[in-house]
Amino acid sequence: MAATATEIASLAISHLGGSKLTALATDVTQQANSVRKWYNPDGGTPVYTALDEILRAHPWNFATKRKRQTIAYQSLTGSAVTISGALIKITLTSHGYVTGDRVYVKDVAGVTSANGQWYVTRIDADNFTLDDSVFAGTYTSGTGKVVGIPQFSYSFAHTPPSDCLRPLSINADGGQNEDDGNDFLFEQGLILCESETINLKYVVRITDVTKYPSDFVVAFSYLLASYIAQDTAGATGKGAEMRQFYEKAIVPPVKSRDSNEGKGRRITPFEDSQLINARMGGRY
Repeated sequence: MAATATEIASLAISHLGGSKLTALATDVTQQANSVRKWYNPDGGTPVYTALDEILRAHPWNFATKRKRQTIAYQSLTGSAVTISGALIKITLTSHGYVTGDRVYVKDVAGVTSANGQWYVTRIDADNFTLDDSVFAGTYTSGTGKVVGIPQFSYSFAHTPPSDCLRPLSINADGGQNEDDGNDFLFEQGLILCESETINLKYVVRITDVTKYPSDFVVAFSYLLASYIAQDTAGATGKGAEMRQFYEKAIVPPVKSRDSNEGKGRRITPFEDSQLINARMGGRY
């Protein structure tokens, strides 16, 4: 079933006993105005509040995307690594770091002690020193690069793709079960992890309603109804009723069907697996 945004909005309104819309973008009814507060894909400034909630709630197959990405470094140029007192000083135009920030320096030749993770002290807009470093050697001009990293616990901070609503896994083996992926934290819009290059699986905001499976359309309409119930049905508890019906009766089987669309990879057990040996009575 290829629905339109107007049809989804009309379906949501019908759950509350209202009449269908002619066009979500232009109808001037109270019902249309209420829907547009929470879902208005064709407005001058599109609104996706309700849509984002349901998309983020599950790794929908139609809204899952993969991308391989690598940390972007700033390259050092010229005589970028010099001595300041006994410390290593880095010259990098408009570096953007403040005292206490943490950086990762790599590929510096000649002054190899500069390579590694450091807290920095800002000198000015173009220069900073590496705390507790010791300058030694003769710098090879134009070598090295630097990137800002998290203050502690993680070694890299990846900027997710612009269409990412929710990261699901990094460096996982694929399939529905992503537990074999690397640990990460999604914090302040960044993916914190230990990998310089990641294979990212994430939920993307799909605004093309023709890509929505029919059961997703129905589930989304009930969620949208819970958003607009206060405006269209009055203070009757209808919003809470719609929300509960959506969470308990509507969306669970839709998620279940979506999760079963595919076959996860089977990992063959090791021959000395204690679990398999126990299950086989020691005959494995």
